[in-house]
Amino acid sequence: MHWTELRSIQVNTIAAFNEGPEDLIISAATAAGKTEAAFLPILSDVVQKRSNGVSALYVGPLKALINDQFRRLEILCKAMDTPVFKWHGDVGSARKKRFLSRPSGVLLITPESIESLFINRSSWLPSLFQSLPYVVIDEIHAFIGTERGMHLKSLLSRIAQISAVQPRVIGLSATLGDYSATQRWLSPREPEGVRIVSDEGGGQDISFLIKGYLFDTSGDDENEDPALIKLSEDIINHFYGKNSLIYINSRSNLELYTDQVNRSLTGAGLLNPFRVHHGSLSRVEREETEMALKSSHPTATFCSSTLELGIDVGDVSRVGQIGAPWSVHSLRQRLGRSGRREGNPSVMIMFIPESHGGEGDLVDQLYPSLLRATSLFELMLEGWCEPPRVGLPHYSTLVQQVLSVITERGGAHAATIYDVLVGQGAFAWVTPSAFTRILRSIAKADLIEQASEGLLILGLQGERIVRRLDFYACFPTEQEIKVKWKSKQIGSIAPTFGIENQEYLILAGRRWEVLMVDLDRKEMSVQPSKGGKVPYFPGKGATDIHPMVHQKMHAMLLSNRVPTYLDTVGKSLLTSARSVARSTGVLEFDLIPLSDGTFWFPWAGSAALRTLTILGSCWGDFDVRDRDIALFFHGATADEVMDFYTDILTHCPSKTDIVQQYPDLVQEKYDRYLPEDLLAEGFAAGYINTDIVAPENVAPFRPRD
Repeated sequence: MHWTELRSIQVNTIAAFNEGPEDLIISAATAAGKTEAAFLPILSDVVQKRSNGVSALYVGPLKALINDQFRRLEILCKAMDTPVFKWHGDVGSARKKRFLSRPSGVLLITPESIESLFINRSSWLPSLFQSLPYVVIDEIHAFIGTERGMHLKSLLSRIAQISAVQPRVIGLSATLGDYSATQRWLSPREPEGVRIVSDEGGGQDISFLIKGYLFDTSGDDENEDPALIKLSEDIINHFYGKNSLIYINSRSNLELYTDQVNRSLTGAGLLNPFRVHHGSLSRVEREETEMALKSSHPTATFCSSTLELGIDVGDVSRVGQIGAPWSVHSLRQRLGRSGRREGNPSVMIMFIPESHGGEGDLVDQLYPSLLRATSLFELMLEGWCEPPRVGLPHYSTLVQQVLSVITERGGAHAATIYDVLVGQGAFAWVTPSAFTRILRSIAKADLIEQASEGLLILGLQGERIVRRLDFYACFPTEQEIKVKWKSKQIGSIAPTFGIENQEYLILAGRRWEVLMVDLDRKEMSVQPSKGGKVPYFPGKGATDIHPMVHQKMHAMLLSNRVPTYLDTVGKSLLTSARSVARSTGVLEFDLIPLSDGTFWFPWAGSAALRTLTILGSCWGDFDVRDRDIALFFHGATADEVMDFYTDILTHCPSKTDIVQQYPDLVQEKYDRYLPEDLLAEGFAAGYINTDIVAPENVAPFRPRD
């Protein structure tokens, strides 16, 4: 480190740190020096006290991020004569044993590895955390509102119960939409006691461009679509020979576009400097890409959200995005990956494919992906970002933690488990009644059983669950087929029906011929080939859109302003969408009657559309189709739709009554073991929104063209 002066976020954090014992949230732009801002005062303090055990616990969401931060902190800690140790699955057992024998200094770890300590090394916990003064949570926004975040909070509360002192928690983030919500997440009992240290960086320059493409989906072979070929050529023109990241929302599309670019480069006789990075590739494949990005050779990389977080990938000159992101939060994270050097702008080029198949329907003609892309950017410029989701019950994670406490202790009474997880723990909102019913429910499923004198121990099914490696993660992990070339694992794909008959594959941006599929071992052997087919990858699919984004999309249709960051095609598509919106009544009216049904545009977000769909199909017996920004009621008149929703929203069923009609409430890993009412409560809190206004007006009837 060759610093001549501290940055403003570091100066402000040191001042806040020294002014009082409050927990801190440090919010600043990417590469602003947040890690040093937290650790400079921490190390200055611990170096004077030199207590036994770990002095500072750093928690990161990714092993790769921990490796990066270890390299940074190693230099800083060496200067202060403080040991630093990283703990994750790639660190050898001999090194871990040496650390456990004399724990001290800074420990870098993931939530899953903390869980592993509780399960496998519980006898070492008192010496590790006997007097832990500081906890640093990096990329805190990645944890808030998720099972993994609740898991981390519970683990940290259990560590605090071991420690002789209450650890001071410091959260780091470049992207926070609502500080008060983050304060409530970090300290539900005393949110006002969490201090914010913020530095937005003084308005970094942004270079932003949206390029539009109109795909013809009426044909059979989309690979030959001129728009796809043009998009691939534009990617090459803008990113070839540049250290850059190109984000794509789905892994299947990521492989599709990578393959198309590779084919275009091969046809032009050019070398291919493009690489691929996503969660279904092997660790070796991902690390090779990360090293290539940090090398002196410019590398363009197609990637998923795996490279949204702060992994060091060198000096990224520009960022691409194919398809609109789901949120302002994601857009800010991705845009912030470029322009990290002082004086350089953040550069993003967004490629938005829209489709028309034959005449297309009303939603298609509004070009919703382009609308969402422009709306997200406008909201970002206005300084808005989605607030973190707090207040979810996370009963699934509570089930996992019950099993964890029992395993840690070899058995525990219900009152002890309640005190550890609820009374003194992170699940403070769980009532004694709900806790008791969860225990009875998981006992019925043989996860736990009661021994003599009320001692709770693992049941046979509970033992099987805890013994599995994926127990350390509280989020669901999908079954996968490992794809291997010779002895090297390339990645993994979903075990879809008929996979044993698959002949060709596209994975890691390369084409493969399938030689053998072993379903028992869950392995597939491949070799390089000219044939290829994009596989299916496991995952939850689309993310819910916030109501504010839908409202901004409506505002973009109402406006006459044509953003200068749109290219010629993008401007043409936006102009066309506005024309359609005016001529059909979408701008003025809630309900749009057609000859075969009725559209309703509530502009209220994904959760509201889901709620209205359930109400309409289950209480109104409508054939309702969710079109992402609108609902289509097939075969229903506008009057029928208006009358029904005016009545049902006036006397709306409860959220839990609504979700009882949803086909699959199981979303989190241990949901299937919960009592039905608590399962419904959890789903309702996360996925249902009844704050909806009934339709008020109807556009003049226009038959379909």
